[in-house]
Amino acid sequence: MTADHDSTAGEQADEPDVHARIAEALAGLVARDGETPPPPYVRRYLAGHAQLGGALDDAHVPPELLPWLTGAGIRGLLASSGERDPGSWLEAWATVEPYLHRADVPSRLASLHLAYAGLRFARVPRARMPAEVASSPGSRLAVLWSQWTPPVNVLAKVAIPVHSLASWTTPDGRPLVAAGDEHGGIEIIDPIDGSAVGERISAHEGTVRCLLSGTRAGQGPVLVSGSADGSVRAWDPVHGSLIDQIHQPAGVWIDDLSTYRDTEDELAVLAVNGFAEVVRWNERMGAQDLLGLPGVRPRAGKIALTTIEDETGRRLLAIADGTSLTYRDPDDCRQVTAAFDLPSPVRALTSTTRPGQVAAGHADGSVTVWDIGGKVAIWNTDAGPVTSLTALAVGSRHLLAAGSGKDIALWDTGRTGPATSLTGHSEPVTALTRVTLKGGDALASASLDNTLRLWDQKALDKALGTGTPAPPPVTDGTLARDDHASPSWFALSGSHPGIEVWDIVGGAVVASVATETPPTAVTWGQRAQGRALLWAGPDHRIHMWDASTRTHLPHPLEGHIMRVRALAPLTTTDGRHLLLSGSDDYTAKLWDLDDNSLLRDWSGHDLRVLTVAAASNHQGQDWFATAGADGTVRLWNMNTDEGAPRQPFRCMQGRIHTIGINPSPAGGTPPHLASAGQNGTIRLWDLLEHRQLNDPLIGHTGTVRAVTLWTLDSLGDFLASASDDGTIRIWNIATARCLLLLATGSPVRTLSAHPSPSPTRIVLAFAGEAGAATLEIELSEHRRKTP
Repeated sequence: MTADHDSTAGEQADEPDVHARIAEALAGLVARDGETPPPPYVRRYLAGHAQLGGALDDAHVPPELLPWLTGAGIRGLLASSGERDPGSWLEAWATVEPYLHRADVPSRLASLHLAYAGLRFARVPRARMPAEVASSPGSRLAVLWSQWTPPVNVLAKVAIPVHSLASWTTPDGRPLVAAGDEHGGIEIIDPIDGSAVGERISAHEGTVRCLLSGTRAGQGPVLVSGSADGSVRAWDPVHGSLIDQIHQPAGVWIDDLSTYRDTEDELAVLAVNGFAEVVRWNERMGAQDLLGLPGVRPRAGKIALTTIEDETGRRLLAIADGTSLTYRDPDDCRQVTAAFDLPSPVRALTSTTRPGQVAAGHADGSVTVWDIGGKVAIWNTDAGPVTSLTALAVGSRHLLAAGSGKDIALWDTGRTGPATSLTGHSEPVTALTRVTLKGGDALASASLDNTLRLWDQKALDKALGTGTPAPPPVTDGTLARDDHASPSWFALSGSHPGIEVWDIVGGAVVASVATETPPTAVTWGQRAQGRALLWAGPDHRIHMWDASTRTHLPHPLEGHIMRVRALAPLTTTDGRHLLLSGSDDYTAKLWDLDDNSLLRDWSGHDLRVLTVAAASNHQGQDWFATAGADGTVRLWNMNTDEGAPRQPFRCMQGRIHTIGINPSPAGGTPPHLASAGQNGTIRLWDLLEHRQLNDPLIGHTGTVRAVTLWTLDSLGDFLASASDDGTIRIWNIATARCLLLLATGSPVRTLSAHPSPSPTRIVLAFAGEAGAATLEIELSEHRRKTP
């Protein structure tokens, strides 16, 4: 060996150490005040040097740097390093990073602060947190306590719902995922760091219902897409260019696609549309009509197909049409090899990781496995129809994953027993695909919650190893709004019976209230005898629990004939203690809590009442508002059985899921109501002039589930909104500007604002499927150094 070779080998051996020393030096340039921007080179390259040096940790990548990062995503660097510390600032940043690409630095810093407190100091009150966590330098956030655990597997946040997924590996070993959306586009995403690869492909005029990948001999990958516009197209994903149009746009949708290698070892594509017409394509022959299945045209149900090879290497085409499964020769589709009756209409069909087997997902929530001899196995989900299905291998285990409702059912096909659930999506799962990573197969999923998630081998192993269901999520909560009461309590309920009462400041559970069934609505109310917790159950009655004696009160409020969706208490200026309720029976009712009497029974909504609000000001004005699935907000007059003489607010927001009232705003702002819901906007309404105030507040990309409003005498009027898009936004009403965006990473279902000892701060409590937390937020806008 030559001396030159020895020198080169030594340099290569020292390279990680060089990168680690560079990272250490660059970390010293990061100011620890949370406001001073690091130098551009540090922002872009420090984390990369730390990863190359095997020093990707909080010491070499200070938390103060993370909100300023402009280089490679932390999630991808952590995945490449192979080491994850669930209690690190880096891991906390990776959980909120997909939600913050366009957020300002204060929002990025506050979101990081919230995520870290939830991951590292769950249920630890602020007084016992380290100083840098209790009040992180430069952050406008103080975490009073948190049991909010954001998901760690969000791969990407998308603006348009995804309905199909496909994956492949490039010749140089890089895995990629393609996502087809409901606007006809295809986005290619790196499953390691979640970044977009290349430009979005404008592929179709309708929803991309199905995607498949394949390889052309000697020419690289090909992506095949089928759309609701009736077309099937083959794409070069490297350049985003069209290779061929397999199926012309038509008056019926494409139902499914499959690919295989034909007798000439060329890539062949099979497509079936809603007319049950099967077309085959390869690059040499183009598109050929193969088969028209008998029956009604178009089909009311799904037609699905896939190709398999049996243990002898024979190719077979499996077609599931309603409740019929046939095996055919893919080169002569009219030849039926075997036929079977399915137990329920098919919704999805896929080949498994075992030769000669296909799996079918059904409308009744079952999954069946078949080979050429008939049914092999059957499993059941508990969440409704199977919307997507894929097979993958983890080690020596053959797995099936089925999207059913918001969950993914997972089975080890070598075992018997119920499914393990992969939980995390907040809306129905729309697509699944297997992704081949260096560590083995992973599972990618898409949902109507506009997230793509990656379930790596560690997550799959954990799910299969425990086989236990996830704990019931917290989905509702409300803060005691009696500001003169001490202590202030926060009540939480979920999809399980019972309500927990927590101390808002310290997060301690101070009481557990037994309920026979999960509550459908929860609030605090005031009675002449003191404070009470009120909740509605599936029996349509409103129950009460006395906060001072901690006992259930007799004589629930009865009158609604369907589920009660919302409750709002009010103590009027003349001292009356009232409760407003809204129900699926299209009505709202006003109750006197002191004698349990029904005061008013209001009807007028055309659909379910989903949300209610009540408020009073010092001038003696009382407001009672209801809104719901008919997209209107109605105001009611307590002194009559009829509503106010004016027409309802027609909000043009789809279903209205939340409303809030600020009865005593600052300055010249009139008393106003906020409405929000399905389209993600927030509208403000003047309660005196009965008109809209200013333009809608725009920014959320998902349904808004909760709003809360408040006034600070020194600063003005504010509003907080929470959405299914995994964010909370704080708005200044006067300027219509979003002051702060908090990435929660999981939908927030309820918000409550509470006074702080500081005149420039507010305490915000929130709850959702990831838990609950209370924060103190600084609302005065300091001058900050900019990059």
